[in-house]
Amino acid sequence: MENIVTAIFNVESEAYQAFTQIRQKPFGEGYVVAEASLIKCENDAITVVEAIDATAVTADDTAAGMLVGSIVGILGGPLGVLLGATVGAATGSTFDAADTLNSVSLLEATAAKLYEGDVAIVALVQEEEPAFDAAFKGFDTTIIRHFAVDVMDEVDYAREVELECANLAKQQMRAERKAEREEKRAERKDSFKEYFSTLKDQYDDNKAERQAERDAKKAKFEAKKAEFAEDKAEVEAAIKDAEAEFVAETKEYMGE
Repeated sequence: MENIVTAIFNVESEAYQAFTQIRQKPFGEGYVVAEASLIKCENDAITVVEAIDATAVTADDTAAGMLVGSIVGILGGPLGVLLGATVGAATGSTFDAADTLNSVSLLEATAAKLYEGDVAIVALVQEEEPAFDAAFKGFDTTIIRHFAVDVMDEVDYAREVELECANLAKQQMRAERKAEREEKRAERKDSFKEYFSTLKDQYDDNKAERQAERDAKKAKFEAKKAEFAEDKAEVEAAIKDAEAEFVAETKEYMGE
């Protein structure tokens, strides 16, 4: 039977010891290890510490290849965090029961059981059930076992969910960007209106100033014109007086 077996360790050093033994002896009595990863939950993230991959030796590119890597990738992503929080809250203390661990999906069980600082081994094995448990004999562990084909279905579905979530996130981002663009567009329209309104106000102000300036110049011109007309009248009167005086003097001189 092909299974995905997850062993969660209560003592970190024991996880490293068990992983070293599995690396040295992937073919045990009643089991064969195809892939295995030693993972750790740290800073709210699940990371791979060490890994064993038989496909690196066999160049196998079948559907089962890199299954453990896919599982770890999902557990370490946003979906794994969500699964752990959701399942842990829903099941509470009863989640510690072995039958409960094996009844929920591998991703849900592993995500909910891996706490900060915890280490675990996730392995794809072919075994005469539960032969692979012998690899953890003497260690303080919680072992979760699921059929590999079921886990592959889980991984496929999880990838679909991640893709859908990514698409939804992109749509949300597009909607937010569109809203931001519409807001900026409205701001720019208001800015244009304010700009031209300011120009109009400035033009009106300048027009009034120019009109006042023209009125002042006109008034000054009219005053000069009146002054000139007055001077002209005085000059004309003076000329007439001078002419009359000249005529009178001439007549007198001529004895007329």
